[in-house]
Amino acid sequence: MLVIGEGIDKIDYKLSPCCNPIPGDEVFGFITINEGIKIHRTNCPNAIQLMSNYAYRIVKARWFGQQQIAFLVGIKITGMDDRGVVSNISKVISSELNINMRSINIESTDGLFEGTIMLFVHDTEHLKTLMKKLAKVPGILAVTRIDTKQ
Repeated sequence: MLVIGEGIDKIDYKLSPCCNPIPGDEVFGFITINEGIKIHRTNCPNAIQLMSNYAYRIVKARWFGQQQIAFLVGIKITGMDDRGVVSNISKVISSELNINMRSINIESTDGLFEGTIMLFVHDTEHLKTLMKKLAKVPGILAVTRIDTKQ
């Protein structure tokens, strides 16, 4: 659940596809002309422009409570292209953390791989746990969250 404004409830809102906020992210609401309130992450690529040009249309928003809803996020993984590394990544995601993947795309060049994985998490803590576990997989050099377009 998301609380918007000061004690206001029962307001329709949409999660903005430009930054794909999930529970636990720092967020704000932006009152649009035709689409109600759109929720953005405070570090959204569009946040500075929205806040500086349309400050009067910004409303406070914060996550409230824990719901077991899955949110689509993307992560980028880079590492050494060793035998079994994809299997090890998949084991962490599916077996250890029981996370559903929507898609996985991995390309290798000169002994290094770069991959993008779209998956469903419950909140930022769930995502952070996943990213920390993936970073510990042998051969993984970096794991970062990416902005997704829905």
